[in-house]
Amino acid sequence: MAAMRRTSPAEFVLAHTRVRRTPFVPEIPLHLADDSLELWEATQVAVERGDLPPPFWAFVWAGGQALARHILDRDLVKGRHVVDIATGSGLVAIAAAIAGAASVTAYDVDPMAVAATRTNARLNNVTIDVQQSDVREISVPAGSLVTVGDVFYDEKIAAAMLPALSAFADSGAEVLVGDPHRAYLPSDRLVPLATYDVDVETDIEDSPVKPTLVARFRAVS
Repeated sequence: MAAMRRTSPAEFVLAHTRVRRTPFVPEIPLHLADDSLELWEATQVAVERGDLPPPFWAFVWAGGQALARHILDRDLVKGRHVVDIATGSGLVAIAAAIAGAASVTAYDVDPMAVAATRTNARLNNVTIDVQQSDVREISVPAGSLVTVGDVFYDEKIAAAMLPALSAFADSGAEVLVGDPHRAYLPSDRLVPLATYDVDVETDIEDSPVKPTLVARFRAVS
C-alpha cells in the first residue's frame, strides 16, 4: 500500500481558505479562513503535538489592519527597506510593497504563515522575501522600517518581542507597532501616531470594531 503524501503548508493554506477582502483594507485580497472553528480544529492535532502554532495567519487582526491602512494612506515606505515581524497573512508586508517600499522582508515563526504570505504576495502581484524565523534571530539594517502588529496578546510572546524591538530601535531602525490595546502592550515605550476603529470578525474578537493604536516604539539609547 502506498504511503499517504504529506500535505505541504502551501496546499494546506489553499485548501482551508478562500480569497476575500476585508472592509478596512479592501485594496488587498487575501486567502483567509471562512470558518474559524473548522480551521482551528483542522490544525489542533498538529498544534497539540507542538508541530504548529495556532492558525493566526488565516485571519486579519486589528493591529495589522491598522498598520496596513496607515502605510497605504501615508507616504511612509517609499524607497525604504521594510521588515515585517510576525507577518501572519502578510497583510502589512503586502501593503508596504504596494505603497512603494524598495524591498520588503517578512518573517514569521510559523511555516503556515510563511506559505500564506507567499501565496498572498503572488495574489497581489508583489515581491516579498518571506522567511521563517524567530524574532530573536533577526537582525535589521539601520534605517529600515520595522512593522509589527498584534504581538502583545500573550505574556511570553511579549517578553520575547520587547528586547528584540528595543534592539531594532536602538540600532537605528524605525519601529511601528499596531495593536488594539491588548493586555501586554508596552504603552510606556510607545509614541502614539494614529488611532483607527477597525472592523474585525466577531468569531475571533470580542466586538465588531476594535479601537486600534499605531505607534512608534521608542529607542532606549
